Amino acid sequence: MKLQTFELPDPAALRKVLRRSLESPSWVSIAFAVRTTAASLIALYIAFRMNLDDPKWAATTVWVVAQGNRGMSLSKSQYRILGTAVGAVVSLALVALFAQTPDLFVLALATWIGVCTGVATSSRNFRAYAGVLAGYTAAIIAVSAVSAPLHAFNIAVARFLYIVLGILVEATLTTLFAPGAPMREVREHLGRYLEQAANVCARTLRRDPDGAAIHRLFAGAMEFDTAAEYAAAASLTVRRRIGHLRAVAIAVLSQLATAQALSGQLAQRPDITDDLIEETARLLDKAATDPAGLTPAVAAMRSTVDSELLAEADASGDSCTPRLLVLNRLGLLLAALDEILIRTALLDRADAPPSRPDFAYHRDPVLAWHNGIRAFVAVLAASTFWILSAWPSGASFVTIVGVVSALFSTRPNSVTGALGFLKGAACAVLVAAVCNFVLLPAVSGFVLLAYIAGFFMVGTGLAMRNPRIAAIGSGFAIFFWNFISPDNSTRINDASFLNSALATLLGIAFSTAVFAILFPTDPKSIRVRLHRAVRRDLAEIARTPRKWNADAWLSRTADRLSRLLVIGSVVPRATRESDLRGLVAAWTIGDSLLAIHDFAAKHSTARRSVAAVLKRLHRADVTRLVSVCGAAARRLKRQGRELGDKDRRELLRGAILLQTIADTAKTHADSLRGR
Repeated sequence: MKLQTFELPDPAALRKVLRRSLESPSWVSIAFAVRTTAASLIALYIAFRMNLDDPKWAATTVWVVAQGNRGMSLSKSQYRILGTAVGAVVSLALVALFAQTPDLFVLALATWIGVCTGVATSSRNFRAYAGVLAGYTAAIIAVSAVSAPLHAFNIAVARFLYIVLGILVEATLTTLFAPGAPMREVREHLGRYLEQAANVCARTLRRDPDGAAIHRLFAGAMEFDTAAEYAAAASLTVRRRIGHLRAVAIAVLSQLATAQALSGQLAQRPDITDDLIEETARLLDKAATDPAGLTPAVAAMRSTVDSELLAEADASGDSCTPRLLVLNRLGLLLAALDEILIRTALLDRADAPPSRPDFAYHRDPVLAWHNGIRAFVAVLAASTFWILSAWPSGASFVTIVGVVSALFSTRPNSVTGALGFLKGAACAVLVAAVCNFVLLPAVSGFVLLAYIAGFFMVGTGLAMRNPRIAAIGSGFAIFFWNFISPDNSTRINDASFLNSALATLLGIAFSTAVFAILFPTDPKSIRVRLHRAVRRDLAEIARTPRKWNADAWLSRTADRLSRLLVIGSVVPRATRESDLRGLVAAWTIGDSLLAIHDFAAKHSTARRSVAAVLKRLHRADVTRLVSVCGAAARRLKRQGRELGDKDRRELLRGAILLQTIADTAKTHADSLRGR
């Protein structure tokens, strides 16, 4: 993901952009390709000068950690060093414990890779990559060292040195030639995101809702959080203000969720036409185009809505009328907009107080188990074949299976990713064959080697920057250096080259076959587990509301919407829209539960009613939940008429929260029951 190009195009526009990128690479892509090629050649040259045994790993590492901007590159490098260190330590332990018992060795190695893959599935961003790397680094080192256990430590240290060398060279060139301005880029990214969110919310108030756009914007909040995290790796300023950046994202999510809920209310009651709705929409229009100095106008509008809310409450008796609920939603929408403006202003203040909003993410333990088992089975089966066949290149075969299983088991579509990787490896075999047996024998010296390799690697860099062929480019970049195996004293011979190529291609193909057979990607089961997790979380909120907070609940809902968007291309549009409505409804109920629990802590007269509400939701007793909430809302509203303005406002808020739970639960009863 690039900070510079956050857009939400439709599929046709996206295809047009991709075709254009194939025809004419951008200067950014060309700069990336040239910079990374130069870094890999410099790392290779240093490895030659240091007389390291296997210098190809230094060049390969550069391509593995190379990213589009400095923050992403530095973040990935940090976690790569961590993952490599852990994998190296584990590999030494495996060799020390099981060098004399090959059966136990392969079982322990397969178990370790499976565990790392499962952990990576439950992690995010490059933290997941660290888990993957800890798995396949152990495979690379342990499989190489098990036949020579006395040299295991030297092999592990050498592998770690190659990684560090490649990372340092890549980081140096990226810092010098692609320094960027992380804070400015994040602010530009945020500005575009806020503009899009304000426009979509304004359209929603004008009864022109766009569920697909809101869905993409929910996912965009998670993408923005990832971009901010990467930028923080390259900028102390971003690191100090990332809490405020996340607070803005939380406020935008609240605005989007409120707008989506309000859209449902307005759709059910087309007779409600209120000037306040259009005035709020105009404020959102201004927030999209010129948000500076808008805070006083938002505050004034909030006061107007609040006054109108009290007037409607007085006129409606004991019931919570639809207009009352619409006015409450308008107030919440304006409160979210006010929070956005305040938090955005704090980004420019050096003396801004620290902020640490609680971000939470969806975790799928079933998927983690599936991915771990896939990796375990693939490595165990490959190792068994190696032992039974006594294939001389079996060690390389097992290593490749371990690498590919760890890398691609965690992908949303493992088979597609691994097939692209296989195509890249096959291209690397063909090009490396030409280099090894035609071009390189005719030259000598590092300079000519650099010219030949650099020609192909620049093209590889351009491929890696193109989304359609990025997997092919990555496969080529990693295996090209492996197949030509540049060395200080010898060139690879034809037998070694063919054995290496065969082991590599068979290893990738074998892993792909395991992915296709064992736990293949099933969007339906992913959706079912996700909705089941939502119901489980709602039950947990009802059981122990003190352990939850509104920020964590909202961000986890956004993450789930983001995951649904990933599988959206194979799900009917009606199902996608139903998922959006269902998850926003679940967020509404959960958020209202947390608020009503806090309300009950201050108002003892409501505690019994709130306890009954929590009990019914915990048991998924929707029918009784609706009736209990409705009765409690009427009771609070009736009690409030006898109090002063401040207390009446508080009880009215509690009544509206209860009525919101009742209406939402009634509308989405089947979803809450898991039907």
